[in-house]
Amino acid sequence: MFRNEGISTKHNPEFTMMESYEAYADYTDVMEMTETLVSSVAGELLGTTQISFAGEVINLDPPWKRLPLRQALIDKCGLDFMQYPDADSLRARMREMGLQVDPLKDRGRLIDELLSTYVEPDLRQPTFLIDYPVDMSPLAKLHRKTPDLVERFEAFICSMEVANSFTELNDPREQLERLHRQREMHASEIERAKAAGELPEPR
Repeated sequence: MFRNEGISTKHNPEFTMMESYEAYADYTDVMEMTETLVSSVAGELLGTTQISFAGEVINLDPPWKRLPLRQALIDKCGLDFMQYPDADSLRARMREMGLQVDPLKDRGRLIDELLSTYVEPDLRQPTFLIDYPVDMSPLAKLHRKTPDLVERFEAFICSMEVANSFTELNDPREQLERLHRQREMHASEIERAKAAGELPEPR
């Protein structure tokens, strides 16, 4: 595959991907499949599930750690994103923390920036980061216990994302509502940034 998106220092433009779907399965089932698949392939190809990367021994044996994104951010930078329900309040808090903040990023992208800055670098051993805000995952089903979150995970090894999955949202009306809301929020962010003079002048 070729990644034809924005330039990124964290993604190879060319990559191999496996995609799978399973009826009646949720993200917990996919986590089990992922850790079993990776450890089994390593055992078959290398004869071991203990691999070395940059001088560090990585243990691929299941079960991998499950770490809620909310708790990870609280532990690493003291910020609870549930206390900042919109982009404006979160952006202001991030500036208080000394971060450079893109005025056009919505709440989901701001949380993703916090994840990249404070959490990802320490995810060395295989870890599932779980339970993301709705803002970050418009295609995922709402969490069955915490309605402000969705059932999604990203798997990390050596600070690199190796898998991404979620319990599929299968309500088309809710899907349409989320997409409309996402578009409206993006438009309002542009208007707010224009009014605040935060956008660069067009050339």
